[in-house]
Amino acid sequence: AVLARYATCMVDGCPLPASMCQVDHVDNWSDGGRTDLAKLGPTCQHHNRDRYRHPDRYIRRQIGPDRWAFTYIGPSYTSRR
Repeated sequence: AVLARYATCMVDGCPLPASMCQVDHVDNWSDGGRTDLAKLGPTCQHHNRDRYRHPDRYIRRQIGPDRWAFTYIGPSYTSRR
């Protein structure tokens, strides 16, 4: 069902076909994200791990019923004095 909704990794610009991706939780499982078909999507191994380790680097948006996309915004830098 996940593969029927997505052609590629759900991170904008990632060309890896969904069939080569891992099924990922939209809300991190370790933070209480449910394993619910409406909140699952494909992410490549790199984006799956990076989004888990650095959720602040991604913006999530809903792009349709039970469809999600993430935009990578990069690390936030704070100035140190």
